[in-house]
Amino acid sequence: MAVGVSAAERYQWESDSMANADIKQQRREANSAYLRMRTEHQSKLGDKFIIIKNPMVDINTGLLNGPSLKSGLSVEIPKWDNLPPPGAPEKIQVMFDRSGNGRFEVVAEHEFEIPLGGADFPETFPYPMLIEARDLPQSSPCRVRYDHYPYNATDADESPITPLICDQEPPYRHDPPEALKFSEVYLDDTNLAPGSKLTATIPGYADWQATDKIAVYLVDAADIPEDLNGLSPIFFNDVPPPGTSDTPIEIDGDRIRAFGDAECVFIYVLIDKATNPSALSLWQKISLTFGPLPTNLKDPEVPQADPGPLVVEDALSGVSVWIPLYDNPKGNDYIRLKWGDTPLDDYPVGPTPSDKIVVPVEPKLLMLEEYGQNTTGNKTTNVSYHVVRKGRLFGPENTDIEVNFEVPIPWVPWPSPDWPDPVHPSLTVGVVKNWDDSRTNELTRADKDEDAKFTFTWYAEAVNGHVIDFFWNGTCVVEARITFDDTDPDHVPGQDQTVDIPWNYIKDGGNGQAVPVHYQLSAPGIENDLESTPTLVDVNAIAVELPPASFPTIPNPTGYPGCSVLDADGALQVAIPDLTGVLEDGDEIELVFTPMRGDDLSAAEDPIAAAIFRGTYKLGDAGTPLTGFTIRVEPYTTHILPLYDENAASNRRGRAKIQYFHDDGSETLESTPLTTRTAFHRPNDPCEIPRP
Repeated sequence: MAVGVSAAERYQWESDSMANADIKQQRREANSAYLRMRTEHQSKLGDKFIIIKNPMVDINTGLLNGPSLKSGLSVEIPKWDNLPPPGAPEKIQVMFDRSGNGRFEVVAEHEFEIPLGGADFPETFPYPMLIEARDLPQSSPCRVRYDHYPYNATDADESPITPLICDQEPPYRHDPPEALKFSEVYLDDTNLAPGSKLTATIPGYADWQATDKIAVYLVDAADIPEDLNGLSPIFFNDVPPPGTSDTPIEIDGDRIRAFGDAECVFIYVLIDKATNPSALSLWQKISLTFGPLPTNLKDPEVPQADPGPLVVEDALSGVSVWIPLYDNPKGNDYIRLKWGDTPLDDYPVGPTPSDKIVVPVEPKLLMLEEYGQNTTGNKTTNVSYHVVRKGRLFGPENTDIEVNFEVPIPWVPWPSPDWPDPVHPSLTVGVVKNWDDSRTNELTRADKDEDAKFTFTWYAEAVNGHVIDFFWNGTCVVEARITFDDTDPDHVPGQDQTVDIPWNYIKDGGNGQAVPVHYQLSAPGIENDLESTPTLVDVNAIAVELPPASFPTIPNPTGYPGCSVLDADGALQVAIPDLTGVLEDGDEIELVFTPMRGDDLSAAEDPIAAAIFRGTYKLGDAGTPLTGFTIRVEPYTTHILPLYDENAASNRRGRAKIQYFHDDGSETLESTPLTTRTAFHRPNDPCEIPRP
């Protein structure tokens, strides 16, 4: 008892103490009742965990399949037992703690309500909901639950928490892994024999985990896929420890050999425990060349440069390098040619190569570029090649040739884009005039037998010794050649110069709507000539020459053909030759058969006018084809018998001339005439007609 306290005070104190004890007891009982109610409620939720639909790699840790999270985390809400009355909504919120530190956030929600007059929710349970991919961590422990807001309370009922691990970061953190390392970049029978293993080294990487795996793929270097769907790895296993430093693996050599000859790459992906695949690795090309390898390579040949030098004319016709066939070729081999320091595109050997593989040097301009802008005379040029088998080089073999592409005046621009075309822009196009200057770049029948004129302009670079030759339809006009001489007043750069083109060149060049005429520049000591742009001349000055007709039954017109050359009815056959390329279908010809007195083939003509035969024929009609046909000169009594009757003075021997004509609209063209001697008689009288 306290000192100095009265009996009344003590009583009061005891009474107060008893009262306080009763209040505390009531509070304890109330709190116990709440805890008991909460426990009972939570116990009812014990089988109401949120359902995780994404694949789970490790059930013990909650590690999720990483690639599946690209589309988000799919969850499902189980159906609860005590449903609300119709029209009373209840809400579910999916709560997500993205770092595992206890901070839950709403990431999805849905309100459920039984329709009026209904007995259940219209939704299907378990009800699917989605945590969007943007709400998921790349790599972190996390937790998920759902909060249930019942219709008859303001506070939420929380589901049990499900711990998870989201891991979406593959090895190398989305960067491509370093390439596998190999001791050889060429694999063949010597270093990868049947039944052997190939050692590859995996470069170490900082984020290696003991559960990481590696899948190695072998693919064609020309067709590296963007992803590996549908491909089977040639090696799949754990990344050997410690993966933070370089570690070797051994790949079955027979699986590589089964790939055959190829230029290929070994690519791989690393796969972590969450099954996240890394990006495709970097790679280096490896050549697989199994079986006999190319051997016995020989020097290349450039036939156009033997003897040399190789000149522009060779380049214009096309230069080729001839590669002697080597031993053990395969259909997928290539020739990699090098002209000087310039490599050409690989050229296929093909499945059935001949004894020489002919490789064209294309594009041609590379030969000029290798020769050089300021080079003069011959230049020694090395020509070499490798045989390429699936990226592996064999060789090289080489030879030196002499090349000379020097020209009298420089190319501007250089290199000339049209090279080896010898047409030089400084040699401007010339002009053709007819004999009386009345027509430009045109010759008509009025110009027949007349010379033409060609005028060109001296180029600025002209120097003494430059030679100008002129060509009419490809033929050099020898008489027109000019050698530049600065003492000649007509030889002035920028000034026009005119030369004559003799008629015989025009005639030999023939008619045509675009007959080319150009001039050519050459210089002493320089291998290559240059040409002007051709002038195109419309030429219709030359009449075509008609080939002669013939007597098909008279093999020797200078002899004495008798009655036997006549047909049974006394007609004499005349053959019109094939006129293809001379005339055309639809053209008309006129045949004239002229009987003459006297049998001296060199004597003057003495026609028997009343006996002349004339006939007009349209080429291409039935019986008169362009390819040639036969005409019968008849009747006998009108055209043949007079050769007997009118030649008593020459013992009944006469002459007969045949010639045909065609009017082309400008003039009448004549065939070369043919005259035969005739002896159409018997010892005492004319031929017996009809012949027996």
